[in-house]
Amino acid sequence: MHETSIVNSIMKTLEMEFEEEKLNKMSAIYLKVGKLSNIEPRLLHNAFTAKHYCGTRFHKVKLHIESTEIKIKCEKCHHITQIENYRFLCEKCQQPSKNLIQGEEMLIHKVEFDD
Repeated sequence: MHETSIVNSIMKTLEMEFEEEKLNKMSAIYLKVGKLSNIEPRLLHNAFTAKHYCGTRFHKVKLHIESTEIKIKCEKCHHITQIENYRFLCEKCQQPSKNLIQGEEMLIHKVEFDD
């Protein structure tokens, strides 16, 4: 399950970014996960819960995951299209496009702390 290694990477990133005092006050992590990222949000949430259920500084931290849609930008007319049913066609000119601008990401979007 590669979601466990993703959770480890998220935690390491946060540990590098924030000081110990801030980490101890962390209350929520917000992620954006693209539909083409090869990450299953439910499995990522389960891996986070299993790894940080008790005994770690993150056991009270809530994980929020937002799934982001797939979007392309047409090379011909520059129109941005949200992809439905994995049909990578511009909705304006109907040209196929592989210019993906959203949908593969896994981002730490926001982190909340208790005061």
